[in-house]
Amino acid sequence: MKILLRYTLLPILISLLIFIGTCLIPSNSVPQMPEGISWDKIVHFGMFFLLSAVSLYDYYKLHNKKPIFIRWMFWGLLIPVIYGGVIELLQKYYFPTRSAELGDWIADILGSLVATVIAVIFLRRRV
Repeated sequence: MKILLRYTLLPILISLLIFIGTCLIPSNSVPQMPEGISWDKIVHFGMFFLLSAVSLYDYYKLHNKKPIFIRWMFWGLLIPVIYGGVIELLQKYYFPTRSAELGDWIADILGSLVATVIAVIFLRRRV
């Protein structure tokens, strides 16, 4: 039960709290950043890079450094990408104070992909 809580229930609960919290903040309440750099996309990239990196590492450790590769990619790459897409759809259809952007989802995907490539290279070399 302790392993289930650490690797599944706790991350899901934290993700849901972050999602609900960020969706309830109106777009006009977010502080403005200096022009010229797409800060929003950088934040999306960074959040999903960290989400995938933590998911990949936890799954790797949970399976004694020998995860089944396809399942490892499912939990560390595919689930975060789907999660990012669902967030954008919910923002479009259910949260009127937020807006959905394809560019945000692409940044989410790229963050998850980069984390996955780094994890595969780094963790596979350690074996």
